[in-house]
Amino acid sequence: MSVVLSEDRQQVLLLRREVFILWDLPGGAIEKGESPADAAVREAREESGYHIAIERAVGRYLHQSVYGRGDQLTHTFRARVVGGKAKHFGLETTGLRWFPVNALPRGVEPLQRQMIADALSDAAEPVERRIDFARWKLYPARVVFFVMRVRNIAAWHVLKWWRGRTRK
Repeated sequence: MSVVLSEDRQQVLLLRREVFILWDLPGGAIEKGESPADAAVREAREESGYHIAIERAVGRYLHQSVYGRGDQLTHTFRARVVGGKAKHFGLETTGLRWFPVNALPRGVEPLQRQMIADALSDAAEPVERRIDFARWKLYPARVVFFVMRVRNIAAWHVLKWWRGRTRK
């Protein structure tokens, strides 16, 4: 994940995920052979349209996975925008907005709030934390993320098929 801050570090970039009422930090899965920092840059570009530069590693956060049973390790980086253009809607994003760091909207989970706070601190070393989701939020989130994953895979295959048809 990336905590993308404004130049004066007074605002943070948040995106609204497609199904949830939640505001979230840009981020996603690390592809095979990709470093966590490279994944953060790629995911921020895919989800927001912005090109970002990593300033520093913020931390590693262990939490329950919303994609299935077990735990997930999330690498988080502090970053700034260096180019690109805001993309407010996409396959995974239904909104994009800058928020004051001291007035985050409702719907930002405690995990992301901690990541933002850690990014704003100038700690000498990246932090390592475990932060658990409330169980009443975790299980419905797992169902929704499973449905989203299936839908995204299906959409990718349809797009691939369509591109093949239009090139003939």
